[in-house]
Amino acid sequence: MCLLVSWLQRYQIDNDKLWKQIMYAKYDTENPNMFYSNSTGASQFFKGLMWTAKLAKMGYRWRIGDGRKVRFWKDNWIGPSSLAIQFWDLYIIVNEKNKTVHDLWDGSSLRCTFRRIVSHSLYR
Repeated sequence: MCLLVSWLQRYQIDNDKLWKQIMYAKYDTENPNMFYSNSTGASQFFKGLMWTAKLAKMGYRWRIGDGRKVRFWKDNWIGPSSLAIQFWDLYIIVNEKNKTVHDLWDGSSLRCTFRRIVSHSLYR
C-alpha cells in the first residue's frame, strides 16, 4: 500500500514524465482529477492505484489553484469533509453534482441550480 501511495504522490509531482502522459491518455486522469478516473477494464496496477486512492482520499485535501481539477461537491477542499457530506440536504437536490470548483464558483457567487426551490432553512 505504501508503494502505491508513493505512486499517487509521484503522479501529482511528475508533470512532464512519459509515464504520467500515458496514464492521462489511457485513463483520463485529469478529467477532472485522478480520484475521479474510471478503473473499469484497467490494468491490475491501475486498479490497485485507484483502490489506494480511495483510501488516501479520506485524508486528502486539495489546493484549489484554478479550480479545474477539484470537484465542487465531492472533493475535500473546504472544511472537514466534502461539501456533499457537509450540506447533504442541498447536495441531493443540486443539478450540478460533478462540476468543478471552476465551473460553479467565481470566488464570490455560486452558480448552482436546484431541482426545486431551496428553502432558507437549508442554509446553515
